[in-house]
Amino acid sequence: MTVTPAATQPQPTDPVPHITERVHAAITKRVGEQPLTPQTELAALGIDSLLLLRILGDLAIDPAQEIDPYQLADVLTVADLAAFVEDWN
Repeated sequence: MTVTPAATQPQPTDPVPHITERVHAAITKRVGEQPLTPQTELAALGIDSLLLLRILGDLAIDPAQEIDPYQLADVLTVADLAAFVEDWN
């Protein structure tokens, strides 16, 4: 049995890995290949509110899905976006 150190195990607040991969792919589709970390600020990538909505459209499972604008205002980093998508889907 192999034990993974606690530091490398996903933490309960970390987004599901496949969500993070989907978010990275959607960002890359819209802004091109960029070095992305969870702390990368979306504004630093040139992602404004309109582009963020387009990215969310790419990530939506149901095209008629509602987006809470108040929660979306708190999405500032790649990790924030991944957490938003995890809760949203």
